[in-house]
Amino acid sequence: MRGLFPLLLVGAVLVSSCKKEDPLLNATLHAKCRDCIVSYAAGAAQSKKDTLLGVVDPGSGDTLAEERQWSLQLKEGDNLFLQGCRIRTDTAFGDIVLWIDGGVKPGEASVDTTQECARINQPAQGQ
Repeated sequence: MRGLFPLLLVGAVLVSSCKKEDPLLNATLHAKCRDCIVSYAAGAAQSKKDTLLGVVDPGSGDTLAEERQWSLQLKEGDNLFLQGCRIRTDTAFGDIVLWIDGGVKPGEASVDTTQECARINQPAQGQ
């Protein structure tokens, strides 16, 4: 009995010091634009950039807006950032459309040809 008490005490301390990890949320970020640079980040991570130049329609030969998506994992309350800006401000090749979905509260932003950037900057909340 005497050796059991210290063992129980150590076990209780270990159990109380174990912290549950916050579950990760899955977010899918989407952007649709032509000749734009998309920046995205989750939490305190360094933002990543991607360039969307457009896609050529084989039937007409026209260059259309390109759509791309990225998947991120983050914790509840982490900041979720998505921004699309035109490469050249003097040319406006259609709207910039951004949206977020997946396991987080959805968000969307869009701008027409009169504005340079669309942005979503919000804390992640699970659905």
